[in-house]
Amino acid sequence: MDSNRSSNISNSGCPTALAKANHLQSHSFAPTNSSVVSSSNSSSNSGSSHAAEMLSKMNELRKRDCLCDVDLLVENEVFPAHRIVLASCSDYFCAMFTGGMEESDKSSVEIKGVKADVMSELLNFVYTESVAVCMDNVQDLLPAASLLQLEGVTAACCEFLKSELHPSNVLGVTRFAELHSCHQLQQAAQLFSSRHFEDVIKEEEFWSISCQELLELVEREDLQVDSEESVYQAVMRWVRYDELGRAGDLPDLLSHIRLATLSARFITEVLDQEPLVQERHQCRDLLDAAKRYHLRPDLRHEMTEAKYRPRSGADEYMVLIGGFGKDQAPIDSVELFNPRTGNWSGLTPLPKRYRYVAAAAIKSTIYAIGGFDGRERLNAVSCLDLQDPSPGWRSITPMRHKRGLSAAASYQGRIFVCGGFDGSVRLRSLEVYDPKIDEWRLLQDMATPREGAGLLVADNALFCMGGYDGAHLLSSMERYDPKRGNWSNCEPMRMRRSGSGCAVVADTIYVCGGYGGADGQQPVHLDSVEAYHIRQGQWSSIVCMNIPRCYVGACHLNGKIFVAAGYDGTQLLSSVEAFDPIRNEWLLHDEAASCMIYGRCDTGMCVVRLK
Repeated sequence: MDSNRSSNISNSGCPTALAKANHLQSHSFAPTNSSVVSSSNSSSNSGSSHAAEMLSKMNELRKRDCLCDVDLLVENEVFPAHRIVLASCSDYFCAMFTGGMEESDKSSVEIKGVKADVMSELLNFVYTESVAVCMDNVQDLLPAASLLQLEGVTAACCEFLKSELHPSNVLGVTRFAELHSCHQLQQAAQLFSSRHFEDVIKEEEFWSISCQELLELVEREDLQVDSEESVYQAVMRWVRYDELGRAGDLPDLLSHIRLATLSARFITEVLDQEPLVQERHQCRDLLDAAKRYHLRPDLRHEMTEAKYRPRSGADEYMVLIGGFGKDQAPIDSVELFNPRTGNWSGLTPLPKRYRYVAAAAIKSTIYAIGGFDGRERLNAVSCLDLQDPSPGWRSITPMRHKRGLSAAASYQGRIFVCGGFDGSVRLRSLEVYDPKIDEWRLLQDMATPREGAGLLVADNALFCMGGYDGAHLLSSMERYDPKRGNWSNCEPMRMRRSGSGCAVVADTIYVCGGYGGADGQQPVHLDSVEAYHIRQGQWSSIVCMNIPRCYVGACHLNGKIFVAAGYDGTQLLSSVEAFDPIRNEWLLHDEAASCMIYGRCDTGMCVVRLK
């Protein structure tokens, strides 16, 4: 058709920060390099069939330039179309052709800023309801669809980009989504960055983000990091990448780092020695506030701001495995506790009924270690990946020793197990499992054999405390240095404890309950709790739990210590308690929704992280 007058419609450019498709395909994050997305669900009813047939016929007419009443001029190419079809599919074209605009009676409309091949894809969508999205066209397709208000194409592009998110491109996708007001895509990309923060900061894209983008990332409550040290180190590397241009941003950035949750050693050995921090009084003020948190525990109840709390948004859950249940029998039940809702849910049961089982987790994979099946102590180990599409327990290489009531902890992607009872003697041995090669390896023995001891990781070391040596309940504690490969003795606890729960917050170890008591006193089921301050090397007593608990589990979640299960001297427990170190108080969760399905003790406990 001839055109009497053309209208110019411009579209802004788009960033080029998105990763190329061939790069993404080399990672498991990118399942495909293209997808064909339909904007509507298929239906067998006659109305939908009739509409589909009409649309198909109109598309045939368009391709033959038959009965078309408008030409879209794009990059010197002419695309015949039907106004009524464009208007019914796009609010943009509807306004153009029915809202009294000058284009309403023009036979052609020129659209600038949209490529011809992209317009061809968009028209195919208008007439067929489907669009082929791939990494080669999405950066042009999405802006054009946003401009022309083709919501189905915009949604298809956003879903495609969500499926292609990877640590190497997620920051660029976030910026791209914000530029084109794709809020759901932007939120999905931001959540991905939070969950994969430690991978994102290793990518080249990280160095080029703006200070505002970095602020929005590090201030997120749901940032998933093993330690706040990772956040601090990422910020410092970003600043040093362009120190002259970025050093002035350091005070704002540090104000969004939870400095008080860093260990006292890290504060004194790293931050105190950092010239960029010491040269700026705003940074020194932030550092002094963090030191005050460590030096004045008596004032922590006044420190209620977010900067004094660990980030609570990590997708972490407490898991209890097996144990001693009703009728004095081992059980195969596995339960998961959500600290955000306070509710329990059941997981896939163990392949066997266990008590005296130990547990540890690496990311989303749970490990059930050793135990007692009612006949013998076991060296068997099974694992369950909660993010497997069809989760089920599978056996892995067994330990070198049979162990019941052993202690287990994970550290740097490996699992450490020590002590326990093999059916004949209490054990001193320590062994480590590497899931990459499915192999156990023996390390240096502890000084003392221990059954029913606690094991945790703090200050880049393993701490094993309490237990029973076959003759005495123990108050002693030993520290294992993974770098040097040796054990050393620590200050003993104030009470002898076996079957206690232990966990760490910042640089303080908490040991909860157990069976024991002070030297010279008859052992009892304990409600007492004591704290070991790693920097000072000293123990102190803190407020007691609400209920005595022996053979109890404990873990750190969202800045609090959670204890669950146990035996109070008369009954097995199904309740949960949480200790807030800042408020210095225990809160008992004994309402029905917060209680386990089964009361139990001698259970394995671990924390699993989902992404």
